[in-house]
Amino acid sequence: MKRRTSVVDRLVVLAVGGSLLAVGALAVTWRLGLDAARNLVSRLDRARIASIPDQPWWPTALGATCALAFVAGVTLLLLNLRRGRTSTVQLGGELCGADLSVDLGPMAVGLASELSAFDGVRTVRATAVDDRGLPTLRVTVVGEPTLDLEDFTRNAEALAQSMAAALPGAAVATQVLLHLDPVDQSA
Repeated sequence: MKRRTSVVDRLVVLAVGGSLLAVGALAVTWRLGLDAARNLVSRLDRARIASIPDQPWWPTALGATCALAFVAGVTLLLLNLRRGRTSTVQLGGELCGADLSVDLGPMAVGLASELSAFDGVRTVRATAVDDRGLPTLRVTVVGEPTLDLEDFTRNAEALAQSMAAALPGAAVATQVLLHLDPVDQSA
């Protein structure tokens, strides 16, 4: 997920959450019989509010609001579902005097093949993504419930350090996500 997408998500949640909190606070104060809520509601012209749906502009305003909400919802959905694939990473020319670019996809596949060789690993899926502006090698491992977690963690950390050493000067993160199969209860 890009930084901009996460900021937009948080602003939408903040606006909706603030509105719901305000309405909830008004409802609670009304239910408790506090004068502040009753004074606020008594200032409203109930006849005028009740006549709003009968106004000639109401269907247009309602339709425009629905269309705007639909477009905003689909836009947020597409922003969050968009795959954050990363492009190549630039390495400095310290070693050979030239700038090099490295495609992270094959590196993630290589890391996944190394992890798939461990005992107890059933499946491995690899991808290179852009996680909030940071290129990331993400490997998802599904293992047997009897997998030695300490040994697997130690080996995965060693492989992550070797990936960092293979990309000198590049800010690339490595994520290894481990999912264990459930224990068979029938035995």
